[in-house]
Amino acid sequence: MKKNVLLSIIVPIYNVEKYIGSLVNSLVKQTNKNFEVIFIDDGSTDESMQILKEIMASSEQEFSFKLLQQVNQGLSSARNIGILNATGEYIFFLDSDDEIEINFVETILTSCYKYSQPDTLIFDYSSIDEFGNALDSNYGHGSIYRQKDLCTSEQILTALSKDEIPTTAWSFVTKRSVIEKHDLLFSVGKKFEDTNFTPKVFYFSKNIVVISLRLYRYRQRSGSIMSKHPEKFFSDAIFVTYDLLDFYDQYKIRELGAVVGRSVMTTLSSFPDSKKLYNELNPIRKKVFKDHISIEKRHIKRIKMYVFSSYVGYKLYSLVKGKHWK
Repeated sequence: MKKNVLLSIIVPIYNVEKYIGSLVNSLVKQTNKNFEVIFIDDGSTDESMQILKEIMASSEQEFSFKLLQQVNQGLSSARNIGILNATGEYIFFLDSDDEIEINFVETILTSCYKYSQPDTLIFDYSSIDEFGNALDSNYGHGSIYRQKDLCTSEQILTALSKDEIPTTAWSFVTKRSVIEKHDLLFSVGKKFEDTNFTPKVFYFSKNIVVISLRLYRYRQRSGSIMSKHPEKFFSDAIFVTYDLLDFYDQYKIRELGAVVGRSVMTTLSSFPDSKKLYNELNPIRKKVFKDHISIEKRHIKRIKMYVFSSYVGYKLYSLVKGKHWK
């Protein structure tokens, strides 16, 4: 095993036999090999692990890797196990049905040297379909990727509250020390686990590098469970939003309040037919109303004021904003 690994890539795996090959190939082809990969088998029942083992055995990979296994406990649990087993200075969460560009590691590590080991780095991404073909995407490609190289946590949280950057855990690389120092872990057994994890990472990152390149390849898949049975996830959506509110209550900065407000509106727009969910989250929207509105640009304040004022308003918001859940 290599010593002094700079980057740990955490890859939870669950029933992705159609995509695991392309993911592993994107790792094998990296132009910089100073990284380790921690694969966590989350109780897969298909051929995912067999395919992974065959590719790793037949390829001449120059990076170190670990293969861990657990009974199926979900993405959050697998990621947490990856964190506990990581040895790199930096951590990156890679979804097993996605890919990274072959210069991902090289670009990240070069930026780390250039900016004297920043706490966190964010980067742009491309969308692909199930076959790897490029797709158009409007969400999360904000101007911040082209305007700045080095940002504060407040600037990144502001961009997050405006949907200029995605909230997904795969959209950044962060120091392991940031995660460990502040005991940051994903909420086990909950969907939308990125919603209350990513803002915490950004808050505790005092210097954040912005990379304009699209280094990640996000695969959009059809037929998600959530789209078929949304009511199953109401309690999870409520849990992560209240957890994020608790974090805001602890640190009380405007940018975090705006992120909470954005989380409320994104959740409601994902379930536009649930008045029950609206009533559950209504106390939160009231609490962070001023912070959320204060971040928005003046010309859309009036729209937001109406959206925040009624159940009908948020339903109209959902038609404009669309859905951003994976």
